[in-house]
Amino acid sequence: MSIDTNNAGIEQKTSDEDAQARNYRPRLSFYHANGKGTGSAARFEVVPACGDRDGAIFLTLALQKSVATGSAGQGNRQHATFDWQNRVTVKLNFGDLCQMLLVFRGLAATIADGKGLYHDSRNMTTLINLTRQTEPHPGLALDVSRRGKTESEPAARARIVFNSAEAFGLGAALEQTLGLLAFGIQKDAVCSPFPAPAETERAAC
Repeated sequence: MSIDTNNAGIEQKTSDEDAQARNYRPRLSFYHANGKGTGSAARFEVVPACGDRDGAIFLTLALQKSVATGSAGQGNRQHATFDWQNRVTVKLNFGDLCQMLLVFRGLAATIADGKGLYHDSRNMTTLINLTRQTEPHPGLALDVSRRGKTESEPAARARIVFNSAEAFGLGAALEQTLGLLAFGIQKDAVCSPFPAPAETERAAC
């Protein structure tokens, strides 16, 4: 895009950044609601490596908050909602993702023989596990539990089961992000900051 003004250089750069943003979508979400209100949702957000900063994937799980009501035919359909305010968020680095991909690719039944990924921070301890299951439905169960180190920090746990097709697609997508976490994206792309503190206040780094 060519702009003939005194600020052409700045405006050109802004246009290029906008184009890059349109060509790159860092978030993938799964919503598993049910009629009992016991479902959950998962969101994977990629932050590529940039400069001296390693990349990471922020995994967020939220429990179902309400069930769907009404119907589309009657025009009063209300979709199920999820409790994102009380979400559980963990930061996955390159090594964490490699451990998970062993399960996604069928090279392991669970992470570290069932021990999972252990994240310890100043305020909390988080355990992440991914397990291949056959009953009651085949797929992969992702489980995140968090325990605060003080009585004022309540414990939290969230779980979601990806069916076989979802697990196949998610595993393939996550495998593609290994390069982003290690090397970032092509030159001229803008370095995006990690999510703001409000988004990561419950994250276990």
